[in-house]
Amino acid sequence: MAEAVKAITNRGSEPGSGDKAAGTRPAWLERLMEYPDRAKKFWHEVRLEMGHVTWPSFDEVRSTTLIVIVTIFFFGVFFFVVDMGVSKVVELILKRGKL
Repeated sequence: MAEAVKAITNRGSEPGSGDKAAGTRPAWLERLMEYPDRAKKFWHEVRLEMGHVTWPSFDEVRSTTLIVIVTIFFFGVFFFVVDMGVSKVVELILKRGKL
């Protein structure tokens, strides 16, 4: 939040705005110099958040993976049977149309 306020307040001091004091860096250079600190802060916060994550146990991962595999197999067979049935029905309709 403080960085957002700082970024907003620095916008007026960009080159060409007429608010250049002797010996101060341009706003774009200040923002560029902040990147290493911001990256370090970002990765620190990522590490903290990853500590709050509740990771599943090996047994939970194994059981949910098995459920997914069985479900995929079931729906694969189901759609194969439905596709074959619809194909036969369409084939019969097309054969009758030729008579």
